[in-house]
Amino acid sequence: MSKNNLLRELLPRDKGFMQYPKMDSSTKQRRNVSLACTECRKKRSKCSGATPCTTCVTEGRQCLYDPARDRRRRAHTAELLNFRVALCRIAARLRSGTPEEISLLIGEIQNLPTDQDAVNHLVDGCSA
Repeated sequence: MSKNNLLRELLPRDKGFMQYPKMDSSTKQRRNVSLACTECRKKRSKCSGATPCTTCVTEGRQCLYDPARDRRRRAHTAELLNFRVALCRIAARLRSGTPEEISLLIGEIQNLPTDQDAVNHLVDGCSA
């Protein structure tokens, strides 16, 4: 080292120096739930957000969510209900239809450009 340069020379670091722990699939991060079930809200306990939630299953409680508290959950539930009704109607139509009617329906679905168009066709066509 020269007198003008008071800093030491930098060397490459060792391979084992300050390695951070690797995250693998078994390491789970905490997930925040936007809406707790009514029982977890009353008891002020951690709710998993599942239906039924883990806490209610463990403690043998009835797990209910108040749909009035979360518009997103309410809208999602209504959408799922509409899809379920449409699916039941499609199943009834397929079970009661003649082979020609079923072939015609399948042909209509196959000729649509996208999967979403096929879903819309089935939901809209069977909701009447």
